[in-house]
Amino acid sequence: MKKWITCLLLAAMLTGLTACGGGESAEPSSGGDVTAGADGAAAEIAEAEEVPEETENPAEIDELPFTKEYEGHTFTVLSHELPDSSIAWKVVDIYTEELNGERINDAVYERNLAMEERFGVKVAQNLQGDPYSVATQLITSGDDSFDLFQTNTQDQCSLVVQGYLLNMSELEYINFDKAWWDSTSIQGISIGGKVYYAIGDSSLNGKKATWVVLFNKVLMENAGVPDLYSLVKEGGWTLDKLKEYGEQIAQDMDGDGVLTWGSDVFGIGLQHEVVIPLLLGDGTKLIDVKDDGTFDYNMSAPAIVDAMEKIHTFLNGGDHYILNCNDYDGKIASQWVEFRKLFMADQIGFFMGHLGTVTLVGGEMNSDFGILPFPKLSEDQESYYSTFQYNNAYAVSVPKTAGNPTRTGLLTEAYQMLSHTTVLPAYYEYTLTFRNARDTDSGEMLDIIFGSRNFDISLAFNSTTGMQGFLQDAGKAESFNYASAEAAKKKATTKAIEKILETVLLG
Repeated sequence: MKKWITCLLLAAMLTGLTACGGGESAEPSSGGDVTAGADGAAAEIAEAEEVPEETENPAEIDELPFTKEYEGHTFTVLSHELPDSSIAWKVVDIYTEELNGERINDAVYERNLAMEERFGVKVAQNLQGDPYSVATQLITSGDDSFDLFQTNTQDQCSLVVQGYLLNMSELEYINFDKAWWDSTSIQGISIGGKVYYAIGDSSLNGKKATWVVLFNKVLMENAGVPDLYSLVKEGGWTLDKLKEYGEQIAQDMDGDGVLTWGSDVFGIGLQHEVVIPLLLGDGTKLIDVKDDGTFDYNMSAPAIVDAMEKIHTFLNGGDHYILNCNDYDGKIASQWVEFRKLFMADQIGFFMGHLGTVTLVGGEMNSDFGILPFPKLSEDQESYYSTFQYNNAYAVSVPKTAGNPTRTGLLTEAYQMLSHTTVLPAYYEYTLTFRNARDTDSGEMLDIIFGSRNFDISLAFNSTTGMQGFLQDAGKAESFNYASAEAAKKKATTKAIEKILETVLLG
């Protein structure tokens, strides 16, 4: 709750800043009363500044120098140029030319202006259709024309194993204990203390790619479903509850005895990939890398086998209330668009997807909807854990061709820190006021979702391990065969992880 309130306050201050249109700041006349002003706004700001130092969160404290040592440098971020059809993932968090009244646009402008005013550097973007290939070509040729690479974690991992990135944990000024870095995911990213890419507050796709459960408030009310926000906060939001309420919501509207796409109301809408956030939602790690570079192979642990069996039962026993989008591959044109339309048309109660879905449905959906974390597998579980779509969650990395690593470390840390007080609160405000998700309870849910994101290295290095496809196949198998499938894959998985760790640790 505290973080959500902080983001709202920062967003409110940001709105006030951008309303000035980037012009000169108004200053009180000599001897004037600085606490005067419309609605006592200045007094409130002054009061906020008088918070006792001992109450400050060390993770929020700005410890970077004020220096113009690198004045004139252009801090360039290489990332993706995506088509308009990929609206959920378009990169809008690096650069904008001017203020236009749109929250995230103006927040990006203000952050970049702060970078220029404090360090004398300009922020620029280099967007490419295939940034991975471009980054590879530039790095192998020794080109240092970009400072930071922003792409999905799976592409970052491919660069890691090729030895193309610097260890960010060794860069001066980088401090992963700070609030502008996703510390819980970075713990999973770290290999033997080395961190070659990291998720920070500058990359909004690192937030959007997080798995969440959206729920249609109209269908909940009609079905008599209790207050879900309270259930989450009390620790009782579980897979069993999701199933119970999904069955409660489902309706055979045409009375033909079968739930049909477009004709009936489904309790839950999902895809095969949800096996991953459901499994990692209990905090488990399939491969747990230790600080010394060794690892625990947990895939055959009884707890994981039991969890996979529960998930398999859930995914394969719900024809009477679950709509699995993958069942319609090749059968419905624009399948994913039409799938989301069912949620918007009050024909799906719970939509299990990524947070970017809010952007895709919020502008046109008439009914109110809310945001929840993925459910626990058991009420005995202490916390909720979320994870990502690893092929969409953007992280940042520093190429080994960085001409001045000290400068890159300082500016990268500043870029994240200033994003924390501009871009992040704007994203919170945008997400929670984007049409119907505008409730403070959803804000608290985002704090829970972002507060404990479970990052598994075997999924990040999927191109080497093939873990994503393996888990999806195990989840959709006609009969539960995880234990035998895992046993058959164990040797290959172990060798893949050993290869990854050897490459990284020797790099």
